[in-house]
Amino acid sequence: MKLHSGVVKLVILLLVTTLYGQLVSPFARSFGSTEAYYLFNKGLLAILLVAYVVMTGQARAAGLTGSSRLATLPVYWPLFLLIVLLMLAPTAPPDAQTMMLFAGVAVSVAIAEELMFRGLVFHWFRDQTVRRQILISALAFGGAHLFGLLVTDAVAVILAQSVFASAVGAVIACARARDDSIWLPISVHAGFDFVALTAAGGIGGALADTPETVLRLLVSGLLIWLWAAWLIWRAPRYAPAPA
Repeated sequence: MKLHSGVVKLVILLLVTTLYGQLVSPFARSFGSTEAYYLFNKGLLAILLVAYVVMTGQARAAGLTGSSRLATLPVYWPLFLLIVLLMLAPTAPPDAQTMMLFAGVAVSVAIAEELMFRGLVFHWFRDQTVRRQILISALAFGGAHLFGLLVTDAVAVILAQSVFASAVGAVIACARARDDSIWLPISVHAGFDFVALTAAGGIGGALADTPETVLRLLVSGLLIWLWAAWLIWRAPRYAPAPA
């Protein structure tokens, strides 16, 4: 039985990005904070991915050159609700320099992850039904977060993060199925990550190894999956995903 070319490309993408992470990890000690290292790591990854997509002629197919449809904004409402709840959290805002660092991390992560999973992966499975495209993209996104187990022993947090990420990925993929651009997904993703980092005081706070973190990620992830499931059920009514 011949493997789908998208599966092969997806496996290669995950292996290459994992190898990349291992190669740059020794530089972590050179930075003053986890966030500064993440900015270097994810920023460089985003640049490399954009260069790859442009040089291989996949910019339009991956959604880099298309136009966004603001009509897809209601699809994201669970993420907007979480943003509002995070903003209402009683936490002291960080200083301006730290907020700029958080913003850089959020944008870098959003560009890299959206280009990979709602750009390339979505395009590689364009011959599948819209439902399958959405599910493959979402599950691949959630599964990719399991590689966090290579750098931490917080197993419960990583598993819960994977559930949450797959749910968010499903919602964003549903919006992507109605659009021909990844710039709106990038904007929503970056905005959510920025607010989450600011509310938690950094990456360490957002993914603290506590029962509360696990419960928060699982409950919110499962609730978002309910909305995603309804969107996926309606997926056949969407306009065909861009080729």
